[in-house]
Amino acid sequence: MTKKNANKFSKEEEILLNSFSPELSKKGSALFVVNSLVSSLAPIFLFYGVHQLEVDEAWMVWTATVLISTYLLTMAAKNEKHKLKHKLVQKRTQAIEREINKKYADDKKMTRKEKDERALFRRNEVADNESTWLSIFYNNMMFFGIFIILAFFFFANVSPLINSVVSIISAAGFVAFISTAKN
Repeated sequence: MTKKNANKFSKEEEILLNSFSPELSKKGSALFVVNSLVSSLAPIFLFYGVHQLEVDEAWMVWTATVLISTYLLTMAAKNEKHKLKHKLVQKRTQAIEREINKKYADDKKMTRKEKDERALFRRNEVADNESTWLSIFYNNMMFFGIFIILAFFFFANVSPLINSVVSIISAAGFVAFISTAKN
């Protein structure tokens, strides 16, 4: 086997290898960015409504705050998804095996290897989908919980503009920091 042929993988092998990489698809990245943007904008609306801060006074500061928070929350969601995916693959193994065996029980032409490959692809597909939504849910709950504690308890007596900036960026930064932990 030459070196040129040694690095060539079949299409299925490349898809399988990509499913274990921390890289996200464009669709997954866009989903995380949009979700992070909406999550970062929600506290701004809260400060606008509760503290009666006017947009024309604070729009530049809020824009920078939302961009920083969006970046941090997107990074946290990507990190969390990668951690959750590997845990979910292990937990879903038996259920996916039963599903594939039940689905292809009558197919006599399919070999055991083909069934195993389909089960592996299905496990990765299910784990990818579940880990995406779980990471969004987990990060949003942590972000909003930390934000509320910071904004309405720790920085309640600080001016509303500074309170909003510090609370939003600190909550997003803490969520991003937590997402970098190994387990």
